[in-house]
Amino acid sequence: MTRSNPSPRAKAVTNVCWKYVPKPAISPPIQQKHLYIPIWTSAHDQCFIDALWDKAMAGCSDIDSFNNIEAIKYATTVVNLVMKEAFTVDANCGRYIKLREHYETFSYLISQPEIHWDRWENTMHAPTEFWQLMFERFPLAKAYKHFGEPNYTALRAIFEGCVPHGAGPSRRGCNNEVIDVDAIVELSSGSDDN
Repeated sequence: MTRSNPSPRAKAVTNVCWKYVPKPAISPPIQQKHLYIPIWTSAHDQCFIDALWDKAMAGCSDIDSFNNIEAIKYATTVVNLVMKEAFTVDANCGRYIKLREHYETFSYLISQPEIHWDRWENTMHAPTEFWQLMFERFPLAKAYKHFGEPNYTALRAIFEGCVPHGAGPSRRGCNNEVIDVDAIVELSSGSDDN
């Protein structure tokens, strides 16, 4: 027997996956070797950050309502669906902590008077002696010696609740339909009764 209508899960997955299709790597290879590991690439990071951004924006009227574990569960589901992976929420809690470390390290670096961050080109400029000191204090600073954090705006929105004017993800799909990604999380964690 064939069904004429796809299951709710298939509909939901089809409606959301277009949005989280990973973009090409936006950080150069010299930076990627410090920020990623073989099983978690910049494409995984981009998908995870986009999903976290969505959750942060959903609670943006009341920043205190942003629930980290719910956002991580949501982002894990999206990454697993889009990237065809099987990451656990626990593993992605660790990834969330690493993203916070990226954000805090980069925020600290750009707050230093010795560093000039060219936002337009996303390049970093500072004296060699300064970088040596930063590498000793913050090993992750090596990732930012030449280039800035590629996802800084999104990470700032996630960790500070600071959203630039006019920024935010679109909540509409290819056919201008409203995407309810939360329903996907429910569907993917439940069973398909049909």
